[in-house]
Formats: sequence, C-alpha cells, structure tokens
Amino acid sequence: MEHTMKSEKFSVAISPKIFNKDLEYLTNTILNVTVQSSGFSANAEMDIDIEEFAVFSEILKNIYDTLKGEAIITEPYGDMYISFKGDGKGYIYVEGYLHNFNDLCGMQELRFENRFDQTYLKDFANDLYNSYKEYLPKSE
Repeated sequence: MEHTMKSEKFSVAISPKIFNKDLEYLTNTILNVTVQSSGFSANAEMDIDIEEFAVFSEILKNIYDTLKGEAIITEPYGDMYISFKGDGKGYIYVEGYLHNFNDLCGMQELRFENRFDQTYLKDFANDLYNSYKEYLPKSE
C-alpha cells in the first residue's frame, strides 16, 4: 500500500513491503521511498524493522496532534533516514538522506531539507498510524 503526502515544495510516497515470516529479524521490511523536495527527487529502498516503522508512525501522528517532537525512520545497518520535526508553531521540518547504487550509473544520492504547514501532515500521519499500529511493541 502506498502512503503519500504532498505540499507546495515537498512530497513523499512510502510503500512498505513487510515480510511477516521474518519479524524476529532486525530488518524485515523493504520501504520504498520517493521524495521530491524543491525540484530535486529520489527513489530508494530502505531496509527497516516494521516495529520501528510503527513507532515512527505513532510519533508522527503525535507530532501532528501536538506540533512537537521528532519522528525518524532509519536503517539499522545503513545511513539512509527521513526525519519529521514539529516546531511547536505549526510548521513541520523534514530532512533526510537517500541513495541508490547501480552498476550503470554508480551512486546517486539526495540530501534534503524542507518545511511545510502541519495541515499537510494530518491525513498522511493518520493513514500511517492506522495502517501499522498492529505492529507497535506490545506492553508487558
């Protein structure tokens, strides 16, 4: 399932492919990410843990609700990441690093920073949270 958010100068599309039989491993999900930021764009695949992604979605929803905090999703073994931060005043700052490598072109990479009004985050954050809350860590 693809989840998208689009503002005037920034958009992100996220599509997780979860490998349920591998949930006990540190990476069990391939996260396809497409980012467009002020005229630059990238598409990459991140190896992530779905539980960590569920926590990310919960924090992202909380950022929309409170306008404070930081939600970050990273690869356990890599350097790619996406971070959303609330400034407490109605703006969300997003930054990240994505890269791709193939034999024909070599390394392609995008470091990006942008900001947008929190109203753009509502549907995206709620959609992610509602789609992946079942993977949140269970309280003991």
